[in-house]
Amino acid sequence: MFPFNEQNAKKQAFVENARAEREQREQQRIKQKQEQKLSQSAIVIQKNFRKHLKKKQIFENLRNLWDIDSGFSIDNDNSNENSSNPLEILLLTKLLFAFFNPKRDNARFSHLCRLILSTTSQNSSNKGDQPNKIVFPFHFLLFNENYGKFTFNLMKKILWQCVERIIGYANENNTKTLYLTGTEIRLMIYFLDPKFYIIKGNLPNSNSISTLLSQNLAAFHNFLLQKGFYMLIGSGMFLRVDSILNLKSRAMKVKQLSKDDEKKLNSTNLWISACLRCCLFLLDLNSGGSNLQTFTEQHYSEKNKLIMFIIHIMSVPCLLSSLDDNWLDMLKKSNIPLKIIEIMHNDDSLSQILNGLTGNNAIFLMGNIVELMLRSDLISLSISETQSNSSTQQFLNFIEIINSLLQYCQSLVSSKQLNMHYQYHPIFKWYSGKNDSKIPNSYFNLVIAQLECLWQRSFILKAFNHVLSFKSVVKDQSGLLKSRRKNSFNDKKVSLVSRKVTIDAIETKVVCRLYLSILKLLDGQNKNITMNLTYFPDLIPCLWKFLMRLGPKGNMEIFLSDSVIKDPEKEPFISILALFCICCNIWLTTKDDEELYDKQIPFSIENDIIPMSVFFNKFCFALLSHSSLEGCPPTIFESARKVLFQLHLKDSRRSFSREENIWLLIKDPKKSLPKSLKDLFKNKKSSSSSNSKDQMGMSFLERIQENDPISIKILNLLPHTIPFETRLDIFRDYLKKSIPNYSEATGIMIKVRRAHVLDDGYKQLGGVIDAKIKGRIRVKFINETGALEDGVDQGGPFKEFITQLIAEAFDPSYGLFAVTKNSLLYPNHQNTTTKIALYSFLGKMIARAIQEGILVDVQFARFFLSKMTGRAVFLEDLIGLDDELLKNIMIVKKYEGNIEDLGLYFAIDEEVNGKVISKDIMGGSRVTDDNKIQYSYYLADYKLNQQAKEQTRAFINGFQSMIPENWLRMFSPPELQHVLSGEDADWEVSDLRKYTVYHGGYFDQHISIRHFWSILEDMNLKDKSAFLKFVTSCSKPPLGGFKYLQPPFTIQMISDDSDSNQPRSRLVVRSLLSSIGHSKSALKGRLPMSSTCFNLLKLPSYSQKSVIKEKLKYAINSNTGFELA
Repeated sequence: MFPFNEQNAKKQAFVENARAEREQREQQRIKQKQEQKLSQSAIVIQKNFRKHLKKKQIFENLRNLWDIDSGFSIDNDNSNENSSNPLEILLLTKLLFAFFNPKRDNARFSHLCRLILSTTSQNSSNKGDQPNKIVFPFHFLLFNENYGKFTFNLMKKILWQCVERIIGYANENNTKTLYLTGTEIRLMIYFLDPKFYIIKGNLPNSNSISTLLSQNLAAFHNFLLQKGFYMLIGSGMFLRVDSILNLKSRAMKVKQLSKDDEKKLNSTNLWISACLRCCLFLLDLNSGGSNLQTFTEQHYSEKNKLIMFIIHIMSVPCLLSSLDDNWLDMLKKSNIPLKIIEIMHNDDSLSQILNGLTGNNAIFLMGNIVELMLRSDLISLSISETQSNSSTQQFLNFIEIINSLLQYCQSLVSSKQLNMHYQYHPIFKWYSGKNDSKIPNSYFNLVIAQLECLWQRSFILKAFNHVLSFKSVVKDQSGLLKSRRKNSFNDKKVSLVSRKVTIDAIETKVVCRLYLSILKLLDGQNKNITMNLTYFPDLIPCLWKFLMRLGPKGNMEIFLSDSVIKDPEKEPFISILALFCICCNIWLTTKDDEELYDKQIPFSIENDIIPMSVFFNKFCFALLSHSSLEGCPPTIFESARKVLFQLHLKDSRRSFSREENIWLLIKDPKKSLPKSLKDLFKNKKSSSSSNSKDQMGMSFLERIQENDPISIKILNLLPHTIPFETRLDIFRDYLKKSIPNYSEATGIMIKVRRAHVLDDGYKQLGGVIDAKIKGRIRVKFINETGALEDGVDQGGPFKEFITQLIAEAFDPSYGLFAVTKNSLLYPNHQNTTTKIALYSFLGKMIARAIQEGILVDVQFARFFLSKMTGRAVFLEDLIGLDDELLKNIMIVKKYEGNIEDLGLYFAIDEEVNGKVISKDIMGGSRVTDDNKIQYSYYLADYKLNQQAKEQTRAFINGFQSMIPENWLRMFSPPELQHVLSGEDADWEVSDLRKYTVYHGGYFDQHISIRHFWSILEDMNLKDKSAFLKFVTSCSKPPLGGFKYLQPPFTIQMISDDSDSNQPRSRLVVRSLLSSIGHSKSALKGRLPMSSTCFNLLKLPSYSQKSVIKEKLKYAINSNTGFELA
């Protein structure tokens, strides 16, 4: 411890005291400073307050003075107009703006406007009495040397105050009542109207004065534009248009508006009319060349003014829908429609306009422009009219403008919700632009109504007028080409025709791009647009004939060139083909056999359908072959493929192609590709030239085995170009690889009562995951006594289980499936008691049968097979399903009178629980001549797609959960039926004999076996089918031959002793004999028996051929049933 130092302690205490005193002095100083600052602030506040009070008092004094001088009374709307002297009014104007406050002085400003207007009205009234007197309205002070500039500045203030006043509300404290009428709007019209800037009477230097006035007027216009005149007027118009639309909506509900609402509607219309006039004043005045430096710093050209008018006025939602014909005449008189087309067709101007628009503004601008052009008769055409070259060019420019607006909107839109596209839009779905919450959803319905004219008959007629008037001269052209060298006249004729086709193609390209853009953006309108285009008279056939003429050689060769195949988007005319594909696909879905095959209207099988099929087959194959390894095919591919599939399906149902191999492009997949196809498989991404050489020599099957992406794409997307047998081999190989390799321990064991196969199977397998259902399933049968049957399941019991389950479930008497008149099965829509999950289970069982190679004797309706393969169904699929409905649809389609006379509605009658009820379709609207095709389509769609929608969906979901859709799409509906239940064709006995296995002492040259094969060779197809049914449970051979029969067909020798000690066999035969009487010879000895689960025939060793024949025929034609050996 250190010793205590008293001297150091005193020093420390002294330091501490000194610091405390210093801090105290600092705090006092800060406090004094704050008090001083507060005192100074109070003085400033008091000074400013006194100044404010003084200013307020001054303003009140000025108001009182102004009221006295002007004759204004705040309590009297009809204030006295004490002065009409322009100079006195000028001084009153200066005084008013010295104290003007919009919240208090709007009434005074209205009085001022009234005073200014009185200068013109008084002079006008004296005009008749003193015709030579010079009239000097208020604004004529502008050319006074002493007051000109002063008047100019005050008039700018007056004008801008008028603008701010008229766009708002009648009372600043009331935001419910809009400003609709008053002196402000009259004064604004007066100050902006060029006709009021002319000299009335005789005056020296009148020309120079008029010029000066015009310069001032131009300066006023530019001042307003600089301040944002169009933007403010546009915002005001939005509120008034909304009011008009609400009033019109109310009028539709109550039938007649009240007097107050009628007055409000008329006043709102007058307001819009007045403001529109002012907007047009600014557009009509040509201020170019004026000396405006004195008055304004910025000059707006006519182009700039029109751009602002388009951005802010023409984009007001549904503006044109609220304008009557008088206002429209005003726009037409100012030539606004053509001016809009002219300026928006300029790329620079269009870019400026788009930069000033949001996505919503763009769609509303589009709607207003379309309605303006329609009501101006610029975009419609009747059948009797013709269009001039100038109108045609204007029309094409209009289409390009609309297309540009559509593409701008498309840049802000996505079909899926993304990081940038997170806002849901009533029209665009997911939207990345600015969304205005003030715009009600009803506006978007109105803008769609504005745009609907783009797919109405009058517009389509004008758009495709040159195509519809086009007459095919393909044959003449070919003849001319052959004689080109011989005849110079023909050569010139061909050149003229080709030139006209090229010009027409350029115009058609523009139109088709428009419709493709609309279809892409307005997804909700796709059905209406495509139906209107498809069923416009002669449009589809004329488009096809037109396409056939494109290019130097015609016949669609322009689209098969290397440049087009490698990059279709660069082909200028690809949009024509794309739109044709979309419409032709719909057209083919609704054409019946009589139109397509018998009448051949409007397409000829020989000259149109077959060439169309050949082209689309080659075109799609070439596009797919040149597509990138990882990316998707070009956009045009999917549209073209839909047409191709329609044609192929129609040909597969009722052949129109004379040549068998019109569709096959890979005719022998086991051989190297022909030179014509090798080029299609060249790819830029080949690793080396040596690899590329090796690949060129590979066959198609080898490419598939090597997982070549292009070959796999062809297999998945264009399977019909590959032989059926090849696809079947590939499919079987896939099935083998797709089945999981479960061990005995992980397999499923189920116990099934023979009398309840479906119930027990569903209860034990219905809730099992798909992966396990694909694996090994072992079955133990329970006999009638409740005991498990002996035997080990090596595949046979499972085959018997699945065969019996399918036979029970698909029996029409069970009620799950109904039958057509041809005994073809489809889900029964009237079965409402069965769980939908059962249909899913049955779909899985059918798929499992395919995986096991088990042929099932189930024949599905064609339309249901189409659904199983993921294809659409069509009108002709009603054949056999509901012939009465098909007949009625055909009557409606071909009805030549007024269809409304039949009194039809969008409804269909169907029987439910023994009662006939009517169900509305599409709201139950009335059937007319315009929608009768849609009516036919919806009736067929309801019967084929909607009626049993839930049952069908469940079955297909279960089916495709086992076998993916892309593998099923490899087969057409008839081919899938063959995969399920084998081929209907006759089969070779030698093929069955080649793959037969023998047991129990039999061999191929055994005398009984030789007799057996000889007897089978002599059988007709009916007996041979009965034999197959007897031994395999299916009357048809497996696809590809009997080498694919699993297990292989086996013949086992059994004793011919009728009293042999085989109780189960004896029970089966005796049961048969007790129920069926037959010849005595048949009762001698044992009958042949079968175990279908093993594809096993138990054949006694008969000594004579005649006995074998008699007993075999007896057995196969007597439905002896199955036996588990």
